[in-house]
Amino acid sequence: MFSNVLTKFFTGRKKYENKVATGMKETKMAQQIKAVFARNQSTLLQDAIGGVALCVSFLIALYLPGLL
Repeated sequence: MFSNVLTKFFTGRKKYENKVATGMKETKMAQQIKAVFARNQSTLLQDAIGGVALCVSFLIALYLPGLL
């Protein structure tokens, strides 16, 4: 185990650097999410407003018994 660590830190090898090993790669799921956003760009604002309205109405329903 320690021989691998010594090899990595005391040699000039860049082959197994962490940045290279964990580089950002676009997965198929990310491509699908981007495609969905591109197709439904006109309704995203309406969906966001609907989600906010649901959250606000839920909070009002939770605080309503305390006000009465």
